[in-house]
Amino acid sequence: MVPYKKLYTPEELDEVCEWFKQNMHRLPPTLQMNESTFFVDFPTTASYYIDIVELHRENSTYGGQIHHIFQMQQKLKEMWGEE
Repeated sequence: MVPYKKLYTPEELDEVCEWFKQNMHRLPPTLQMNESTFFVDFPTTASYYIDIVELHRENSTYGGQIHHIFQMQQKLKEMWGEE
């Protein structure tokens, strides 16, 4: 599980955004994160989360939403056998 942080370093945020941009072509059309979270159009959702990170990276109010992109990355890496 990815630990929650209110603020992430610029390096962490740049890295997760770049990872998603580089893997956008591999993203599944839908993603079941857990038993209660399902994304219907996951590539669009991922692009929205990249926007959130890039626009609000220094605002701790968005810490929860920014944490989600790290959770999504972890889930995908597990699905793809990269972690």
